Amino acid sequence: MNIGELDKRVVIKSKLTTTDEWNTELISTRVEGHAWAKVTFKGGGEKQGADQRVAINRVEFILRFRTDVNARDTLIQYGAQDYDVHLVEIIGRDEGLKVTTTVRDNG
Repeated sequence: MNIGELDKRVVIKSKLTTTDEWNTELISTRVEGHAWAKVTFKGGGEKQGADQRVAINRVEFILRFRTDVNARDTLIQYGAQDYDVHLVEIIGRDEGLKVTTTVRDNG
């Protein structure tokens, strides 16, 4: 992993799920930290569902190794957009992380 390629600043967030008094699920986020990353856009596509077209874009982030990134409850914010983490791969011997994400655009 070439550290010089980690030139984009990202925010690592965790999703917190709670329920209110009507048993409605509420999702909020908490900032876990900031990191430098290499950002690679991997393309995307469109899906049709519930009478609307949804654009889905795949983005790959390379980060230094950290233990607070997982596919269960982590978001990565790059710019003004939050990306859902789907896959976290360890590079080398805890040298870095390759994080595969998607972002959906319903607009």
